[in-house]
Amino acid sequence: MKKNMKKDILVMGFAMFAIFFGSGNLIFPPIIGLASGEQVGWTIIGLALTGILFPMMALASVGNVGYGLHDMMKHVNSWWHYLYMGLGLLVVIFGTIPRCGGVAFESGMQGIFGELPLSARIIFLAVFFAVSYYFAMNRSTVIDKVGNYLTPLLLITLLAIIVLAVVSPIDTLHSSSISTAKDSFLNGFFTGYNTGDVGTGILCAGMFIAAFREKGYRTKQEYNKMMLGIIIVGFILLFIVYAGLAYLGAQGVNYYGLDVNATFLLTDLVKNLAGYEGSCILSIAVILACLTTAIGMIATTGQWIEGWSNGKISYKMASLMITLAIFMISCLGVTNILKISGPIFMILFPMSVVLTFLGLGKKWVPNDGAWKGAVWVAFIMSLFDALNLAVTTGLLNIDISGLISVINQIPLAKQGFAWLIPTILGYIIGASVYKLKKKESIAYEVWNN
Repeated sequence: MKKNMKKDILVMGFAMFAIFFGSGNLIFPPIIGLASGEQVGWTIIGLALTGILFPMMALASVGNVGYGLHDMMKHVNSWWHYLYMGLGLLVVIFGTIPRCGGVAFESGMQGIFGELPLSARIIFLAVFFAVSYYFAMNRSTVIDKVGNYLTPLLLITLLAIIVLAVVSPIDTLHSSSISTAKDSFLNGFFTGYNTGDVGTGILCAGMFIAAFREKGYRTKQEYNKMMLGIIIVGFILLFIVYAGLAYLGAQGVNYYGLDVNATFLLTDLVKNLAGYEGSCILSIAVILACLTTAIGMIATTGQWIEGWSNGKISYKMASLMITLAIFMISCLGVTNILKISGPIFMILFPMSVVLTFLGLGKKWVPNDGAWKGAVWVAFIMSLFDALNLAVTTGLLNIDISGLISVINQIPLAKQGFAWLIPTILGYIIGASVYKLKKKESIAYEVWNN
């Protein structure tokens, strides 16, 4: 097989950018830019670390351990990847992809044509998911299709807005509510962390690794070069877009209050920047951002179902089943359904962060007991966060105030990291027990031809 590594890195780096850059990633940078004002540069640095670098580290961590989720999670339990993928599938079906369709219609289609009837929503969603399936139905070409065709269109629309924000700004930068460099950095850092894209990196890793191998990059050395290359390309693209959108938001300090709706802020900023034509460009960007994310998630979950069925359900059929299910859910409306995906996501996220660092630092992880102790404790602690969110959103109606007050006594709990210290202890205890019992760890997968 003839290989062109530079071209493949560029195309797959473009695809990585597009899959990570969903509708939510378009909306939150302006709002944190607004809060930071003239300190926006520090916000961008913090955001780049947790909102861009961490998710890409998550993707790389899977390949550092083996070929996919099973190779990573067998160090926890032989069935742990089924649990992780099952929870991920629920988030995708009841959250990620329906939200993509809904946002594409409400902020994309209606951003161009104004309020539209229910029939228009159904027709749009039918076309949206048909296109998503078309790009996702062939596993061997999904990365190339997204990288070659959709990403350039998405980038053109986003860069048009960013160039205007730089060349013809709405206003000069002023001091905002966050006035120090430290607070501005932390604002970006925690906002990037809370996007949860670390989980996306782990969930989508298998798709990129499979693409590497299908293109003929099968040795560890080739994998390292490819992964580093696409991370550099993806990081640069995401950094430019995030920085540009945050800078645009920082220009609105004298025009908007901090309680402004994030979606309205972005659309109104662009309208002030470039009028109705700018609004149309933004709407197209929203549709493309939602589309590329939907394609990536359909392709990923299609691979899972094919694997679960041992090939009895083909990848193409699995992807079609998921697409049809998502279409029907999206047509029914997702307001209440999204209440389900939130708590499930809260269970996945701490595990994803822990797995990322274990996978990247495998040579320093003493044994599988460390994997078990850290991941199990992170999972258990995340159940409390999930329960709290379910009560807060009204999904459950129980009194857990006593439990929450106990959890809040854990260091860093009020900052959203109640799981961190217990997880470190779980890592130490698990590793120690494994060593004392002289248990044998499972060997890491070795890349070969």
